[in-house]
Amino acid sequence: MTDTKDLVKQQYGAHAQGYVTSTVHAQGESLKRLVELIQPQKDWRALDVSTGGGHTALAFAPFVREVVASDLTPQMLEAAEKFIRGKGVTNVEFKIADAENLPFGDGEFDLVTNRIALHHYPDAPKAIHEFARVLKQGGVLGFTDNTVPPNKQLAGFINHFEKWSSQLSAVRRESSM
Repeated sequence: MTDTKDLVKQQYGAHAQGYVTSTVHAQGESLKRLVELIQPQKDWRALDVSTGGGHTALAFAPFVREVVASDLTPQMLEAAEKFIRGKGVTNVEFKIADAENLPFGDGEFDLVTNRIALHHYPDAPKAIHEFARVLKQGGVLGFTDNTVPPNKQLAGFINHFEKWSSQLSAVRRESSM
């Protein structure tokens, strides 16, 4: 593990409980929108990369067979597990994982989520490659972020995706009226 990632683990580990209680992470509009757009299925196995306080894993847990909540920082996983177990949720597993080198096999998951974390990665394109690698063929990648990474091509893709998903959300709301 690089010195940078060791530093990240120290920095975020010290603030793990703050991510559990953060309203931005717990209630942000992007969380509801992810679930709405993805339309998870009961037989799916999901992976939440960089789970932080566990809010995304918790949001998807009622709709899927299993969620694996992963994070680089052990203290984050401990805080997320305490939070999620405290809600009575039992179909979430917790696993230490580096987003840029996921410890899962190819095509293991029907859904991979990543919320408000991509901009933290030293190599965001590598992380996205890993997300795609662990997805089953036809699987769904659901991500959102509030800051784009410095890579211009990746930033352009993420901005385009965010605009597209907002438009899709509007179209779905109109069609359901």
